[in-house]
Amino acid sequence: MAAADRATGVAAAGTPWLGRLPQPPSASSALLGWRHLEAYRYDGLRCWELALPPLERHFIAVHLLRSCDVDSRWGGRTHRGRSRPGNAMLMTAGQDSLWHCASPVDELHVYLDPAVVREVAAEIGCERFDLIDGVALVDPAFADLARQLLAEIDGPGLGTQLFADTTARALALHLLRHHSTVRGAGEAAPRLEITARQLRLATDFIEAHLGEELTLEHLAAAPAMSPFRFARAFRKATGASPRQYVIARRIERAKELLRGADHELAEIANLVGFATQSHFTTVFRQRCGTTPKRYRDRCRA
Repeated sequence: MAAADRATGVAAAGTPWLGRLPQPPSASSALLGWRHLEAYRYDGLRCWELALPPLERHFIAVHLLRSCDVDSRWGGRTHRGRSRPGNAMLMTAGQDSLWHCASPVDELHVYLDPAVVREVAAEIGCERFDLIDGVALVDPAFADLARQLLAEIDGPGLGTQLFADTTARALALHLLRHHSTVRGAGEAAPRLEITARQLRLATDFIEAHLGEELTLEHLAAAPAMSPFRFARAFRKATGASPRQYVIARRIERAKELLRGADHELAEIANLVGFATQSHFTTVFRQRCGTTPKRYRDRCRA
């Protein structure tokens, strides 16, 4: 899906800002089904004397190109700074704001569900905390986040909801550790173990639902774990993220089907969770070095 086409779906995002900004985003996560995280790229955004209503989500803006002087007011305080590419801004949920940017801004807007932050905080033992607002924040992790999100929006891969669910929790953990009133939060996190039985329940669930769009909540519910704890314990136990594991299993199931009954390629693509045959062919070639048809022909030769 082209970035321009995806950007037309911004009305589904649920944030009141999108209709008030002076231009639409050039790229958007709105049509990707992400639930706890949203991302929108703006090229040359002009926000002089721009008043915006409160958000239900935490707002992170990552500056992408050209330095810019930011002059804003929210939470009863003025926030000023010169933001350079790679710098970021954090405004916590529930605050109306006024923005003065003297020059066009190139940035990625990220909206994070506060419920995810609370979930992660509970897991790492932070009963009371506040995130700390700020502009022109120097933190390389935000630039890395922007690169990952833009790459996924530009070419969404299989399991994009799993990607967004996991990324949202990784971002929440980073904010708690480095941009909250509890500095170093979770450095001594509880042991994140998954028992053999819990792992089997999770992998059995994956095998039974390979043709569906899986979320981290779906996978974590099978072994009765929180999504945050499950994602980290699963990677520790298997050496792969839930998304990587699901993709690998879908490819292996596709190979089994290609070697077996005479299913049409489009049918196999659907059975293993690909939206289209062309996407199935692309991912299969990337992972196996050949197309599904050639793989089938070689197996039957």
